[in-house]
Amino acid sequence: MAIDFDPAAPEGVAGTSVRGESAVPAPGAPSGRAAVVRFFLSVFLSLYGDWLTTVALVVLLYELTGSPAGPAGYLLVRVAPRVIGPWIGGGLADRLSPRRVMVIAGLVQGAFTASFVLSDRAHAIWALYTAVAIAQFVGSLVRPSQGALLQTLVSSSRLTQANALYGTFFSTSIFVGPAIGALLLLHTGPDLLFAIDAVTFLVGAILAATLPSGRVTSAVPRSAGAGLPSQSAFALGARDPVIRLVAAANFAMGLTVTVAQALLVVAARERFGSDAAVGILYSAVGIGGTLGGLFALRWTPPHRHIRLLILIAAIVEVVGLASFAAVSVRATGLLLLAASTVASAIFDVWGLTEIQRRAPAGYVGRFNAIPWTCQYAGMLVGAVWALGTTVVFRWDQALELACLGMAVLVATAGVIGTAAAAPEPQAP
Repeated sequence: MAIDFDPAAPEGVAGTSVRGESAVPAPGAPSGRAAVVRFFLSVFLSLYGDWLTTVALVVLLYELTGSPAGPAGYLLVRVAPRVIGPWIGGGLADRLSPRRVMVIAGLVQGAFTASFVLSDRAHAIWALYTAVAIAQFVGSLVRPSQGALLQTLVSSSRLTQANALYGTFFSTSIFVGPAIGALLLLHTGPDLLFAIDAVTFLVGAILAATLPSGRVTSAVPRSAGAGLPSQSAFALGARDPVIRLVAAANFAMGLTVTVAQALLVVAARERFGSDAAVGILYSAVGIGGTLGGLFALRWTPPHRHIRLLILIAAIVEVVGLASFAAVSVRATGLLLLAASTVASAIFDVWGLTEIQRRAPAGYVGRFNAIPWTCQYAGMLVGAVWALGTTVVFRWDQALELACLGMAVLVATAGVIGTAAAAPEPQAP
């Protein structure tokens, strides 16, 4: 969700308070195109490698347990630790520096990913689940640091494009990564995929170590931006109506997408007559996300309409998923699924950019944690909803009800309340 390197930054530039605080980048100022290239290589090497592990673990756990409960447990263990990770990681980014968090997290993730090889050979299912939980928690810690560092590498006028490139790479990984993983798994087994993923984390950490620190200091006392996130950091963002809308929409998207993901195999069996057709649905998701990212890359919305446009994108995403569940025509369903992810990708870019531009100095990491925390919380609720409703509703009814509830939530956040601008952060 990326690129001009103009050092001249107008009001609202990343790292500068929109309320007039002075902000001075820490040592390691943006170093041009090379720094941005290294940033994206660091992020997306590990991202593509992570898909290899995902494919291998789903298959391996099914073989070891002999039950669908194995992969289902993996989904829960993968999602649950992410809920608190960004909340803590945002504070660490402000206190230590985004670069340091990225380097340490990459090394830790690489070590635990490598441990999958030993756990596989020992057939230790508990060790696999434990390593997954720790690796996913550490991975969620680094998300706010990535956003905080990126916004110091590009000018404010190109921040939307920077985030669009970030999102486009992520979308392409959805259908490229699993395809590569499935092909390698067929010929080599899971251990080689685990090893490749571990190496990508190591290389990503090395590349991150060459980047500027990404740390921003301000004229306010240092203690105002130090320490782990507190309720005041989130309350500060919640007073901004745009940030409040973005937070609610991220929760809604995390919930609805997780419900759809959990039920996608059932949808493939019913609509296409085969479980394997789920790959077609994932391709529609990946293509839609890529198109949405390219659209956001080419067009920056006028700032005076940004709140309305963010609301429209979020509503289209939720309504698109509900419509996918409601129609039975294959081609129409694929188009609706793709349209939903187009809107989702556009929302991701615009929403994250607005949060970055509105972050006060000293709170950059914690503000970048807001969308990830809300999204992961929604994913956890969505996983519980999907598991709890499978015996009560049909898959399409479960998805439609989830979308209806989230549409109401997003609409309420978008149109209710005209809160005043967030006050200046106060030092403890």
